Amino acid sequence: DEVKSAGKIFGRSSVLLLGPEASEAAFKAEPLNRFKIIHIAAHGIANPKYPDRAALVLGQDPAHRDDGLLQAREIRELHLNADLVTLSACDTGVGRLEGEEGIENIERAFLYAGAKSVLASLWAASAFSTTDLLDRFYRNLRAGQNEGEALRHAKLDLLKKFKGQAVPFYWAGFTLAGDSVTTIHSR
Repeated sequence: DEVKSAGKIFGRSSVLLLGPEASEAAFKAEPLNRFKIIHIAAHGIANPKYPDRAALVLGQDPAHRDDGLLQAREIRELHLNADLVTLSACDTGVGRLEGEEGIENIERAFLYAGAKSVLASLWAASAFSTTDLLDRFYRNLRAGQNEGEALRHAKLDLLKKFKGQAVPFYWAGFTLAGDSVTTIHSR
């Protein structure tokens, strides 16, 4: 639902990989350096002990040797030019602290691969509230807000809409890393 919603917001030029098409091989085969926004809605596996093994769980394609796990070590090898990578997956901002280097995790792997900013989760993500939050976030981006403003306003909108039921567990875990003050002009 999240991917379909983002596709509607950003229009016909959106490329959607859904269901069996959302395999690791299909993702890697896309011209990733041409996308300004990359949204991945999948399961996330953090691995603070072995951060290179942290992964996004995508589909397997029998025609390829990929295992369906897009690991941090593989992500760093991608060539991105995205203004934003959204990781709608559990624990994508979790990892091991590496001194001045920061936290070694999936989020940082996407920054190394060339993403200017990454929206990631610090804990398990609720499917219902995440869909609502990200829909509002993307609508705010489309309206011309920069990423930081768009995320802040999306969270405030959830608080207004759900009031006492909008407990922080459902929305506060999503954070931005990288350049969050740029306005994205999507095509």
